[in-house]
Amino acid sequence: MHRLISVRKKNKQLGTTPRKSKEKDNKPSPQDPLERSKKTRSEKEVAQPSQAMTDEQTNREKNIKRKQLVKFVKHVLEKGPSGLQKEFSSMKRFNDFEKMKAFKQAQERGKNRYKDVGCLDNNRVKLAPPWPYDYIHGNYVATPNNAKRFICTQAPLEKTCADFWFMCLQDKVEAIFMLCNLMEKGAKKCFEYYPSKDKTLEFEEKGHKITVKFESSNKMKFSKSEAKVMETVLIVEGQGATLKTTHYHWVDWPDRGVPAADMALCELLAKARLSKAPIVVHCSAGIGRTGSVVMIEYMMDQLLSGQVIEDSDKILQKIREQRNNSIQTEHQYLFVHQVMMNYFMEKKMFDENAKLAHLDFTEKYYKAVH
Repeated sequence: MHRLISVRKKNKQLGTTPRKSKEKDNKPSPQDPLERSKKTRSEKEVAQPSQAMTDEQTNREKNIKRKQLVKFVKHVLEKGPSGLQKEFSSMKRFNDFEKMKAFKQAQERGKNRYKDVGCLDNNRVKLAPPWPYDYIHGNYVATPNNAKRFICTQAPLEKTCADFWFMCLQDKVEAIFMLCNLMEKGAKKCFEYYPSKDKTLEFEEKGHKITVKFESSNKMKFSKSEAKVMETVLIVEGQGATLKTTHYHWVDWPDRGVPAADMALCELLAKARLSKAPIVVHCSAGIGRTGSVVMIEYMMDQLLSGQVIEDSDKILQKIREQRNNSIQTEHQYLFVHQVMMNYFMEKKMFDENAKLAHLDFTEKYYKAVH
């Protein structure tokens, strides 16, 4: 259940007065993680990335060594796009519903967007009391140095918007990636779960209410990309807690397809990476476009921590063990490799021979995906 709340203007400044729940049971106990969140985080006291954190990340990028990527680059160039397509095709996708019992139980309540896109039990996000249900179609996905770097989830349904925002409150989420549009090719892919300009939305589940308020919005500017990504700051309130989060809507990433393999995604990840909280990522099913983002960040995490990049197929297998069937198409798998190769080129990590091989790979990549 959700409602649109009109926005009041006070002294020509935009402001909102969210409805407060009258139900006593909605008030969290002192031990509730959301109550602790309320004490340490408010709309005016949200921790922002410091310049020191930004500088540290820049220095880590500068310290990436060629030896960390030699094996990966050799593998990519030797296989080429056609070889990588065969590699991807050899990794079959399937659902083992014995490992998805909560998913099957939630099907009856209309909490799953697709009945053939399962949610693994082993690392699923569990909504804590006082929320009436613990299920949401979302999984924590680790990178080598962060056990909960991502929450990969399906696009919210009308019935799951309140669950989605409670999850964000619970995990203190500061960055949300939306990689789909509300409608794609005439089909509804996502419910309108966040407010447009100057609006507030209210969602409710069994008497538990959450409001989401618009604060500001702008189109992101990238150094060398025309990617259309809208950056919206939102204030989320509910269960005695307040959260300020940034919503990134990638408008021009096609379903089951790929955007330009430029530096836009790397720049977006670099910005979100400054938050230590889980980054929520969703497309429609939460596995294809979502999996592409996760795989790139997995490799970046290895590079930035001084590790050698693992074999691509092993990385994807590890991701799929956490978010079932991540990366749906050969083109998405190729996109991950092209982005990484372009990143190395941008950072001047190639010698002359590698530069020529990179150009050849790029030509074959574009023929493969277009």
